[in-house]
Amino acid sequence: MLYVLCLPRFAAADAARIDAFRRRHEPARATLVPPHLTLVFGAAIACRPALEATLAALAATAPAFDLTLGDPHAHLDDTRREYAFYLRTLDGAGPLTRLHAALHDGPGLPTRRPDTPFDPHLTLTGAAEAAPVTAAAAAFAADAWPLPVRGHVDAVDIMQLAEGCLDRVAHVPLLGTESTGKAPASAQGVRP
Repeated sequence: MLYVLCLPRFAAADAARIDAFRRRHEPARATLVPPHLTLVFGAAIACRPALEATLAALAATAPAFDLTLGDPHAHLDDTRREYAFYLRTLDGAGPLTRLHAALHDGPGLPTRRPDTPFDPHLTLTGAAEAAPVTAAAAAFAADAWPLPVRGHVDAVDIMQLAEGCLDRVAHVPLLGTESTGKAPASAQGVRP
């Protein structure tokens, strides 16, 4: 399965706070993937050439952008058994929405789920049951996080999940970003 992710860069204190919360409330996913915003979820491997071509074209026109996260939200959908607690994008939603649309609207690209509108967010925890997500939301409120959280998105990554490992198959810097060839510090757990 392929995923297209933005791995924002955060101030050290915010990065540490997000990492600690994720490790406490969803350690398996926090170990697998750094804090991220998902643009494409679970696409077929056959979509890789189209995703890479689309991202290469976008990189020439889509500039890096700042991001502001806040508005903590618990998503509890008993119908689909989807439970998550996340921070919504307050500023930066426009560029994320344009990237999301471009990565779903074309030949060879994955199709959108018509029943799920795109709501750009950074998931802090998710679970197969509602109770852990509700508990995480209560812990977040009790921790009295300083909001909003600000970050910067300067690249988009295509990741492949296979046999429990997440491997980076493409790292595409956005316009105005110098490519160092290195993954951001927040992505060091991901295999290049």
